[in-house]
Amino acid sequence: MLEVKNLSVSYGQHRALEDVSVQIAKGEVVVILGANGAGKSSLLRAIAGLSEGHCDGDISFAGQTLLGHSPDEIVTGGIALVPEGRAIFGDLNVEENLRLGAYSERARM
Repeated sequence: MLEVKNLSVSYGQHRALEDVSVQIAKGEVVVILGANGAGKSSLLRAIAGLSEGHCDGDISFAGQTLLGHSPDEIVTGGIALVPEGRAIFGDLNVEENLRLGAYSERARM
């Protein structure tokens, strides 16, 4: 299960997210929908360990805390982010594209 509890993300004085909580069970499909500037990317980047802002709250996956871990550690734990507008391999399906993007730095060494 992916669990986000009371997550707030700030960029300087601007608060992009405030007190967001969500639980996503294994096998559950979720859509994050909102207007530009609503915090969708801030949420996903915080989960993936890629936030450039200050994060407060807790994010856990399969019972392991993610907040404060490097993106490499988070990928190794099973979470990867594929940002919109990036080149993908058209001959591969979604899962295959995600697997390619999820190789950790440790796996490349």
